[in-house]
Amino acid sequence: MYPTEAYAARSFRRGLAIRLKRLWRVIARLAESHIALVGLIIFTLFCLMAIFAPLLATHDPIEGDYTNLLGGLSRDHWLGTDHLGRDIWSRLVYGSQNAMLVAVIVVPSGMMLGIILGGIPGYYGGKVDNLMMRLNDAALSFPGLILFMAVLAVLGPGLWQCILAMIMGGTPNIVRLTRGLVLAEREQEYVKAARLIGEHNFRILFMQIIPNVSSPLIVMATVRMGGTLLIFAGLTYLGLGPPPPEPSWGLMLNESKHLLETAPLVAVFPGLAISLTVLGVNLFGDGLRDVLDPRLAEK
Repeated sequence: MYPTEAYAARSFRRGLAIRLKRLWRVIARLAESHIALVGLIIFTLFCLMAIFAPLLATHDPIEGDYTNLLGGLSRDHWLGTDHLGRDIWSRLVYGSQNAMLVAVIVVPSGMMLGIILGGIPGYYGGKVDNLMMRLNDAALSFPGLILFMAVLAVLGPGLWQCILAMIMGGTPNIVRLTRGLVLAEREQEYVKAARLIGEHNFRILFMQIIPNVSSPLIVMATVRMGGTLLIFAGLTYLGLGPPPPEPSWGLMLNESKHLLETAPLVAVFPGLAISLTVLGVNLFGDGLRDVLDPRLAEK
């Protein structure tokens, strides 16, 4: 092994050990944050609901009982039935699967794509940076909802079409943030030292710079998760998500909009599920932001 390779290996091991220690400190401080814990518990409960939906549902979410239309809360139907006699609790439980699936696919995929498309131009600069940023500015010039609807108009409605549209529509903001962070970090002394010893640029970028600027990116990911859930609910409300009768929270709100005066609980429960999920994610994001803020960490 050449001296530079041995040094790079030792540097990588030291950097990994340092990052693991930082991660442990973050987890320890996160455990002390009541706001973050409450948010994490709420979001975890909805994730568990999605995972164990077949066990938690009491009825078929699609099959309706036409002898019990708009039934109230009862021992057989915990949250009542809708205008087609379908059990609201079972539809809520199965609707959480689509919501959680969108959250865990759209946010990580968008973050990875945004880090790559923002990090490389930010590190290299020059013509690559100018070209990518002009394309990114063009994407940012479109209002988010209009862009989502335009993509879905081409692809057609559906769950995976919604996922693709939200990844495409949410990535430009991450690209802009990542580029700014990398532009500032690439001038640090440790980056110049890594170049001098001959480390590969991609290794410097993705193994050193990106981990060192990960705090705002992690916070942005938690914020985006709440926004992603709201966007997905809005798209399904407009009929651009999974087609009926497949249960989804936004579609349940759409189907109950004409029942607000006669049977308001049909609309209250899916709206409450959306609100609680987004609240949980936002509380966790606020607590995580406080933990990762270096000014607060010093206190």
